[in-house]
Amino acid sequence: MGALAVALAAPATAPAFYGNGAQIVSADFERLEQGDDTTVFAAISGNGRYVALQTRARNFFADDDPDPPGRYRAGGVFRFDLSTKTLEKVADGDLFDEDDSSFVRRGASNPSVSADGRYVAFATAESLVAGDVNENVDVYVRDMTVDLSTTGAYDLVSARDGGDLAASYGPPAIPVPGNNPGADVSRGVAISADGRQVAFRTDAPSDLPASATTGVPAGQVLVRDRTLDSTALVTRTDPGGGAAGGAIGAALSADGSTVAWTGSNAATQTRFLAGENDDPGFLYYLWRRIADGPSAVTRRVTGLADPDDGACPPVPPTAFDQISTGPCYGPLTDQEANRANISSQLPALSGDGYTVAFLTGSGPRPQAFTGPGLDLFVTDMHPGLTRKQSTVELTRDTVGNDPSTSPPLSSAAMSSGGRYLAVTTVRTRFSLPALRLLGDPRPVPGARELYVVDLETRTLDRVTRSAFGGDIDADVLNGVSLSADGGRVAFASLAGNLLFGDANQRADAFVATRQADPAAKPPPAGPGDGLPDGTIEEDPDDSGPSIGARAKGKGGGRLLLTVTVPAAGGVKAVARARVGKPRRLRTVAVATARARIRGRVQLTLRPVRRYRPELNRRTKIPTRIRIAFIASRGGRRATTTITTTFRSTRPTNPADR
Repeated sequence: MGALAVALAAPATAPAFYGNGAQIVSADFERLEQGDDTTVFAAISGNGRYVALQTRARNFFADDDPDPPGRYRAGGVFRFDLSTKTLEKVADGDLFDEDDSSFVRRGASNPSVSADGRYVAFATAESLVAGDVNENVDVYVRDMTVDLSTTGAYDLVSARDGGDLAASYGPPAIPVPGNNPGADVSRGVAISADGRQVAFRTDAPSDLPASATTGVPAGQVLVRDRTLDSTALVTRTDPGGGAAGGAIGAALSADGSTVAWTGSNAATQTRFLAGENDDPGFLYYLWRRIADGPSAVTRRVTGLADPDDGACPPVPPTAFDQISTGPCYGPLTDQEANRANISSQLPALSGDGYTVAFLTGSGPRPQAFTGPGLDLFVTDMHPGLTRKQSTVELTRDTVGNDPSTSPPLSSAAMSSGGRYLAVTTVRTRFSLPALRLLGDPRPVPGARELYVVDLETRTLDRVTRSAFGGDIDADVLNGVSLSADGGRVAFASLAGNLLFGDANQRADAFVATRQADPAAKPPPAGPGDGLPDGTIEEDPDDSGPSIGARAKGKGGGRLLLTVTVPAAGGVKAVARARVGKPRRLRTVAVATARARIRGRVQLTLRPVRRYRPELNRRTKIPTRIRIAFIASRGGRRATTTITTTFRSTRPTNPADR
């Protein structure tokens, strides 16, 4: 057995544990606002500090960063710092005409982030360097240490080998001004840990890496070394050969040594055995260790046959069925794309590129009759191991449409450390005993959940629970991201109960953190404890308890809020007032507290820093405060609203301004 299979040979107690709720990262903490539109993806840095977001939210732009005249931007790519709770723009999103909302130009999408968070890779049709004049989608890297107004903030990645000359692309069959295909990246997995290398694919005929014409077919995978200004072709017909193409996505290992991709034309790139179906249209998971130089071969990750098995005779079987076994037969009963579509899937790589996780609908040989949905496998690509030796089946759906055991897995990711996997699925019970589920399963299948697999302990941990320990009320979106040590997982979700008072009714991005020891976890947090501030409100429950509140002015523009509660629970107060330019209703202050018994609890409200100068100028700002209470037991809730005024006494300390 391979090293990975041995590591999975015996179950053990798992230390991993994810608590209730999650930290929202698609939020502007300075303004105390969630995104006003959908956030579709979040990629976390290897060190677990930074998250690169792709969002359509329009309220994340700085006050001194207005929309272009007559146009508006639908979000873009932003970077959130979990340590400082600050949000910074990476690049603008899609551009639209203000008069009729017609599309003008594709903006930044599909972000990946380096291990230290400094570099963010993405694709956009916006020209961000002077030499990009092709009007196609291109790939860039943003250096977050360089101000956007300074040359050097952006580096063009989809450039010709040996320099920084932008690629040229063939004319599209159907021109789409502002969105003509060129080059693109797979989100979350495109950049090396040090930010030096980026893997990308071409979606149009091009002159990459260094052709005299734009006759190189679309569907190539290339790797750009930003230090050497070199662009190397990965999808080759043989070592040193021509462009094979067929790729629909590519992942780069954290150390930059290995590329894995999903693609067709496999028989022109890697060895097939006699008797295999070499239809060029079939999709395969392919792997190449580019660190081994031009002589490195392209290998299949898995499949129906096993070309890596040296015991396979020179004349292999004339046909490959589903149930036969032997040296020439692979670990699966079919090609990886035969029973379920993998066109939206990528192999997931460990940091050194040797451990690969993948989803397939094909069952393990000789199990010919498994369910048709996507399931999780892991394989070891070290030399000398056959595909059969190195492959481990981790999940298996059931035949019969059982809503708890048969839904497919939707997406998979791996920590660069190689120990943890993250998967999304509606499945709530896992029939194969390869993994032991920690905690209780979701009682009734419904929303798509996020789980983390610990390969060392053979355990599966449900990550997504509501802020009060219940089930999430909407899906986790496909595509998740893990820090290097697996301690943090970033994801986007439509769920409205992952944090207390989520009110924007849009998909948001979150980060969940693994606790070291479930047995030593503290008592459940009250509402708002450890949760971010935002514009959040709850619908009152007329059948629940009632609360009372009063406010008293304090020095320095503060308000002391006293809330009378009927039981132990959490209290959150959100103050809104007409402020800013233009003056409109905005959240100006948020405070939380926890009542341990029935009685009174006090909170202090003070406008956030951005509105304090305005309070000093105006001397008073009328405000409406909404107070929400949720009981610790039973989750009963109550709300009340009071109207009062923030009054200024100019602070003597300049830092308070």
